[in-house]
Amino acid sequence: MKKILLVCFSFVFVISAWAQERVVSGKVSSSEDGSALPGVNVVLKGTTNGTVTDANGNYRLTVPASGGTLSFSFIGFATKDEVIGDRTVVDAALAIDARELSEVVVTGQGFGKEKRALSYAVAGVNADALAARPVNDVGRILMGKIPGVTINPTGGTSGTGSQINIRGYSTITGNTQPLWVVDGVPFSSATNDASGFTTGGTASATSRFLDLDPNAIESINVLKGLQATVLYGDQGRNGVIVVTTKSGSKKKRAAEINFQQTVAFNEIASLPDMQKNYGNGFQQLTNTAQFFSNWGANYREIDSVGHPYQFLTDATRRDPFARQFMFKRIPYEYSLDLGQFFRTGKVSNTSVSVSGGGEKMGITATIGYTNEQGYAPGNDLKKINASIGFNSSVTDKLSIASSLMFANTDFSTPPLNGATGGGAAFGGVPSLYANFLYSPPNYNINNTDLFPYETPVDKKMVWYRSGSDIPNARWIAAYAKETDVTDRIFNSTSLTYDFNDHTSLVYRAGYDYYTQRQNRSFNKGLSPTYAVIDQGVLQTQTITNTIWNHDLIFSTNRNLTSDINLSARLGGNARNDFYQRDGLYSEGQIVFGLLRHSNFTTSSSRSNAFGGRIFQYNQESQRYGIYTDLQFDYKNFLYLNLAGRNDWVSFLESGNNSLFYPSAGTSFVVTDAFTDIKSKALSFLKLRLNYGTSAGYPSPYNTRTIINSNARGFVTAAGGVIGEHTLSNNLGNPNLRGEIIQEVEAGFEAKFLNDRITLDFTAYDRGTKDLITDASVDPATGFTNTLLNLGKLSNKGVEIGLNATPVKLSNGFQWDVIWNFTSVRPKVITLGAGIDQIVLAGFTDLGNFAVPGRPMNLIKGTVVARDPNGNPIVGADGFHELDPIIGELGNPNPKYLTTLINSLSFKGITFSIQFDYRKGGKMYASTPSALLARGVLAPESVLNRDLAFIAPGVKRVDTDGDGVNDGFAPNDIMLTAADYGFNLQFFGRNNNAMFDATNIRIREISLGYTLPRQLLSKTPIKAASISLTGNNLWYFAFGAPKYVNWDPEVASLGVNQGLGFDYLTGPSMRRYGAVLRLTF
Repeated sequence: MKKILLVCFSFVFVISAWAQERVVSGKVSSSEDGSALPGVNVVLKGTTNGTVTDANGNYRLTVPASGGTLSFSFIGFATKDEVIGDRTVVDAALAIDARELSEVVVTGQGFGKEKRALSYAVAGVNADALAARPVNDVGRILMGKIPGVTINPTGGTSGTGSQINIRGYSTITGNTQPLWVVDGVPFSSATNDASGFTTGGTASATSRFLDLDPNAIESINVLKGLQATVLYGDQGRNGVIVVTTKSGSKKKRAAEINFQQTVAFNEIASLPDMQKNYGNGFQQLTNTAQFFSNWGANYREIDSVGHPYQFLTDATRRDPFARQFMFKRIPYEYSLDLGQFFRTGKVSNTSVSVSGGGEKMGITATIGYTNEQGYAPGNDLKKINASIGFNSSVTDKLSIASSLMFANTDFSTPPLNGATGGGAAFGGVPSLYANFLYSPPNYNINNTDLFPYETPVDKKMVWYRSGSDIPNARWIAAYAKETDVTDRIFNSTSLTYDFNDHTSLVYRAGYDYYTQRQNRSFNKGLSPTYAVIDQGVLQTQTITNTIWNHDLIFSTNRNLTSDINLSARLGGNARNDFYQRDGLYSEGQIVFGLLRHSNFTTSSSRSNAFGGRIFQYNQESQRYGIYTDLQFDYKNFLYLNLAGRNDWVSFLESGNNSLFYPSAGTSFVVTDAFTDIKSKALSFLKLRLNYGTSAGYPSPYNTRTIINSNARGFVTAAGGVIGEHTLSNNLGNPNLRGEIIQEVEAGFEAKFLNDRITLDFTAYDRGTKDLITDASVDPATGFTNTLLNLGKLSNKGVEIGLNATPVKLSNGFQWDVIWNFTSVRPKVITLGAGIDQIVLAGFTDLGNFAVPGRPMNLIKGTVVARDPNGNPIVGADGFHELDPIIGELGNPNPKYLTTLINSLSFKGITFSIQFDYRKGGKMYASTPSALLARGVLAPESVLNRDLAFIAPGVKRVDTDGDGVNDGFAPNDIMLTAADYGFNLQFFGRNNNAMFDATNIRIREISLGYTLPRQLLSKTPIKAASISLTGNNLWYFAFGAPKYVNWDPEVASLGVNQGLGFDYLTGPSMRRYGAVLRLTF
C-alpha cells in the first residue's frame, strides 16, 4: 500500500512540474542583411539554462511556464534581450556591434588583440573594400588606403608587379618588400624576374601576391612598426601584411551562397598630344634613309614622299618584298593615331562562395575565375582560384581549423624592357614601347596595308628605317612574348587545445608551394641590328619555391591581482625554404613560329640575350626561433607590452647566426584613467609609445667562397653537352653579421564629438647599423666584390589617419571622410671608410645611389659642366659640355603622400571618391624627355622651327691671345631648332631628363546600390547589390611638359630598390566596370 501511494505521489509531482515548464523556439538573424546566425548563445537570463542556434539560426529551449527573459549574444554583434511573455516563438535580429568589431584586430602570429591595448599603429581594410572593386591585384587595391604604405605599379600592363614599401627603407642591398602572412602562415610574394637584368627587376615581372583572390579575403591588416612585427623576426623588418581569408576565418557562418560577377574594361590612361605640322626627318628635311626623329619638313612644303620600304638596304627584305613599293609615292601628311594601336581590354571575374555549418563546425568554399585583357595587344591575365576551409570543435577542449588554397595564374605580355628613347631597350633587347611613342606621325603604323610589318614569306620585320634598325611595334606584339604560368598550393592548419578557459596550446602548420614556368621568346627576323635576337631566341625557366612553416604557441590569460591582468604567449617557430631554378636558353631558330628548343641550333643553361644568368640554381635556408609576448593590463586603461624573439639562421656562420630582437611598448587610455575629461567633445584618448628591433640577413651562400657548377653549360646541335665550372667572383666573408634595425615609435588616438571624428597620429625614428654592403675587392685577388658590415641608415616619418562623419541625419543620409597622410625621410648616414657611394639600382653612370649624408636612393647621372660661377659651359659645337664626373640629379623620395576619400550613403545608395596626391620627388623620365627630343609633341610645347637658338651658358675663349682657351664669355653660337631641341632636351645629358613627380589623381570612384530586403523577401535572394566603379580615371602631373600627358606613377626598375625612373615601360591604365553581388 505504501509503494502504491509513493508511485501515485511521484506521478502527481511530475505532472505538476511539467505543467510549470514550456518550450520556446525561434530564429536568430542579422539585422543588417537578414542572414541566419549559427552558434548564437541563447540563455534564460538569471540562470545557467541555455542553448546555441543551429546552422540555420534556429533554437529550442525549455523555460518556466512563467516565462522570463532570453539573452542573445554572439561575437561581433550587440547582445539583445527579449521578454518571453506568453509567446512560444521568440525571434531575434542582432545588430552588428561596430564598437566591438573595431576594438579587436589581428596582430603578430595571428593573435587577436583589443586595439585599445596596442602600443603601436595598425591599419587595415575589410572584405567589402576588396570585393566590390573590379581589380584583381590585392596590392593595387590597397593604394592610398593605409597611412605609411606606398605602392607603385611597375607599369600599366595587366598582371605586372607592384612595388610596396612600408615606412621607407631599412637596407641598401637586401629585400625591401613586406612579408605577406595568409591565415597565420608566410606567403611568398617574390617576383622571380626572369631577365637577369641587374637594375632591380623588370616592368613585366609579376608579384606572387597576384595569386591571391580578393573575393576570398575576409580582412587585411598591415603591421608597420618593428614592435608590431617583432614576433616574425627578421622577416617582418619591412612590415607585415596580414591576410585573413574567408576560408581561414574562424567565424561561424550561416548557410548561404555568395555570387559575384565583375565586368570591366581596361584602357590606356593617356597618350601624348602629337604635333601635326612636321614629319619624319631632321633639320626640316626629309631623307631616304629615314631619320630617327621628327624634325622634318613642314607638311605644307611637300605633297608626297617615296615609300620608305623602297629604300631598305637589307637584300633579304628588299627583294622581292620591297619591289612593290618601288617608285611608290605616299602623301606627306599627318596620319598617325597612336590610340588605334591599343585596344579596350575586357575583364571578367566570376566568384562563388558557399558557407555553412552547425553548432560545432563551420565551412567555407570559394572558387573564382578571372579573364583579363590589358590595353596592349598580347597582354592577357587568366586566373583560377579555389579555396576551402573549415573550423571544428572536435571536443569541448580540442578544435581544428584548416584552409586550403589553389591558384593557377597565367600571364602573358609583349616584352616591356626599359629604354631611354635612344634606340634599343636595355641589354639590346627590343621592347614594345621603346620607340613606339615617337613613331613618325606621317607613317601610320596602324595601316598595315600601306605599311606591312613583316615580309610575307619569311616574316622578317620591316619598318620605316632603311636599315631596319627600329623595331616595328606590331611585329613585336605578334612575334615576341613573355609568359608566366604559376600553379600554387597553400595550406594553413591549426590545432588548438584549451586546458581551461584561460590556458591553451596551439600548433599551426603551413605549406606554401608553387611552380612558376617563365618563357621569353623572339621569333627570328627582327633586325640585323639585334645580332643575337635576329636569329630567334627562346628562354624557358622553371622555378619551384617551397615554404614549410611550423609554430607551437602556449597562451595563458590570468588575473595577477584584482587590478592587473596578464596575457602571455610563448611560441616556437621553424621555417624551411627551398628554392630551385632550372632553365634552358636556345638561339638560332630553324623554322619560324615553332618555339621549341629542338627547333634551335644552339642551347645552353646560361642566358645570352637576357642578361647572362645561369639557370641552374638551388637554395635552401632554415630559420628556427622562439618568441614571447607578454601584455600587462592595469584596470583596462594602462597596458605594458613586452615581446621578443631569438632566431637561429642557417645562412650565417656559427657565432653570428643567433640574434635576439627585444621590444617594449605601453598604451595609456587617458579618458578611462581620468574619466572627468571624458565628454562629448573628447570621447576617447589613448597615448602610445614603443621600442622595437629587428634584423636584416644576407641571402644564403655569402659567407663562403663557392664554385659555380654548370653541368649543362652548352648543348650543341648534335646533342653534345659541355659543362663549365667557375669560381665565384664574390669573396665569401665568414665574419658577416646581420644588420641591426631599431625603432622608436610614438603616437596617439583620439575620438571627438561622440566618436564622429577619429584621429590617429604616429611619428617614428628608425635606424639601421651594420649595413650589409657590397664592397669592391682588388681584382688581383681573383675576386671582384665581397659583403661587409659597414654603414648606417636613418629613416624618420610621420603617419596620420583621420576618419570623420561630418553629416549623419535621421533619414539615413551619411557623409564619411577618410584622410591619410604619409611622410618618410630615408637618409644614408655612413657607408664605411673608403666607400663614397653604392649603386642600388640602375647603372654606374645613371641610377639610384646610396651616398653618405644624402637621401636614400639619390639619383645620380651625367650633368652639364659648369664654370666656377655655376654657368653651363657650351662647347664649340654649340652644345652643353658634359662634366666628366657624374653628379646629383635629384631626390626621388616624395615629401609626402596624402589621400582623401569621401563617401556618401542614403537608403541603400552609396557613392565614394578617392583622391591621391603626391608632393615632390624627382624622376628621371624617358617618356617626356624622349618625346621632346624626338619632336613629336604638339606645336605649343616644342620650338619654333623657323628660328635659330642659342644654348644658355658660357663658351670657352682665349683671353690673352696665346691660343689657349683660358676664360669664358657669354655663348653666342647659334643652333637650328632641331639641334637645339634634340641635343639639349635629352641625349647625353641626364639632368635634362629630370622632372618633378608631383601629381594628383582620382584613384577610385564608385556608385553602388543595395536592394531593400523587403523587395527580396519572396525570392531565394537574401541580399543583392550592384556597383559601378572606375580606377585611375584622371590624373595631372604638375611637373610634366605640356601635351606629354605623362603619368609619373611608375617603377620601371622593378619592385625592389629602384625608385624614380620611367624607362618607357608603358603608359598607365584606367579601368571602369560593374560588380554584381548576390547572396542566397
